Amino acid sequence: MTKMVLDKHRGTFLRVYTEADIKCQDTSDTDPFPAYLEGIDTTLAPFCPTSANRVLQALEMANVSRDDRLLDLGSGDGRFCTAAVAVYGAAHAMGIESDPSLIEVSKSLCQQVATANAATATAAGDGGFVGKETQEEENACSKVEFVEGDLLALPVLVRDPRWTVIVLFLLPDHTDKFADLLRYHYDRGARIVSLVFNLNEIQGLSLKVSDEPQGIYVYEKP
Repeated sequence: MTKMVLDKHRGTFLRVYTEADIKCQDTSDTDPFPAYLEGIDTTLAPFCPTSANRVLQALEMANVSRDDRLLDLGSGDGRFCTAAVAVYGAAHAMGIESDPSLIEVSKSLCQQVATANAATATAAGDGGFVGKETQEEENACSKVEFVEGDLLALPVLVRDPRWTVIVLFLLPDHTDKFADLLRYHYDRGARIVSLVFNLNEIQGLSLKVSDEPQGIYVYEKP
């Protein structure tokens, strides 16, 4: 993928998800740390959407590329999965989300990004010819899956050894429930991307790169 194409894909993703953020009055661009109230929010991974810019930054810090298969544990509106495939060309991405309404939103937004990317590829072509690149853009959503379910009730999916990048935003109170899973993927060589909260409580994980102000932590085996 050329830099020009990558920049266009970034622009499309930012436009679609920024519009989505405005519609749901998302304030994540001004506050990188979603509210966490002790004793109030007891969900494993509450839906606190990360800004579109921060999504791209996190994926770039994790060096996501065409060889990767990304799993998002608590995917919300699907922005990490969509960006991984539609912007960085990942081979596959799966988001697990317990809210069925967010599953539908995820599919819709993913299709919007794919359609816009395909239109851009067609416009850049010769005489309206629909070439291989345009077809790949149109089929991008076929590489993205959104699964409704409980993170702790899908052991076969979440422990699939093919995942190379794991994305999560989990409240510190629940980190211990996922420690074994994260160490399993980490020991295999997968990159772990944690948002807002670091994973210092999990022994054996090596922090490769982080951006404290933005709340992005990438763990990878040396």
